[in-house]
Amino acid sequence: MPLHYHAKIIFCFVMALLCKTVSAQSAADSAGYDLAVNNLVNHFYQGVGQQSRLYNGFVYDSYDSSIKGNAYLDDVDAWKGGTVDYDGQSFENVPMLYDIYTDQLVVLLYNHASPFALVNNKITSFDLHGRHFVRVPNNNLGIKTGFYEQLYDGKSQVLKKVEKALKSVSGSNGRERYFTPSADAPDYYMKKGGTYYKVSSQNSVLDLLADKKKELKQHIKDKHIQFDGLRELALASVAAYYDSLTK
Repeated sequence: MPLHYHAKIIFCFVMALLCKTVSAQSAADSAGYDLAVNNLVNHFYQGVGQQSRLYNGFVYDSYDSSIKGNAYLDDVDAWKGGTVDYDGQSFENVPMLYDIYTDQLVVLLYNHASPFALVNNKITSFDLHGRHFVRVPNNNLGIKTGFYEQLYDGKSQVLKKVEKALKSVSGSNGRERYFTPSADAPDYYMKKGGTYYKVSSQNSVLDLLADKKKELKQHIKDKHIQFDGLRELALASVAAYYDSLTK
């Protein structure tokens, strides 16, 4: 079980780990990648300092290398700079990964080697890979607590949830484990009257927003909105138009 550490305890713990060498690649292959990560981390910590409020979370254990695929957003297991609103403060250029399987945001500490999972309920939102995620707390009806990609930020908020599953199959070398997108993912939700409702097709949206069904059908026709191929844009467009009708 991961243990929760105060910032000063984390600092001491991280310094003790400096003697460890963590490498998943050969020295030749990893030199360029290490340099890029180091530059990113150095830039971040020059701005916020090593006593940042960001040091408040959990030690993050990486997955067994025998597991095929990975647990991360867009299948990217390399550190990328992002922005996170954490514990009442905004941090930019943070080296991070989003673990979809455990629904955890993982950052890289200033020793360039120690992954660190932030406390979920201290995260308001974060941006990674050009996408914006918000945390829905457990006091919202119709949707479970967790991180969701925000497709539209209005009264009729539209959210997307992507999940991964860890599966096991019989192979030539025994049981093999691999990450795969969950069978039902992604799920889409639209907010109405303080409650989130699962939506997917044009009909499900029109049923939810039935009080303006006629106007929305005309909007979909006039704007040539397609739910089959461009579902995310369609949901956001219809939600925004509905909000304009119900101001």
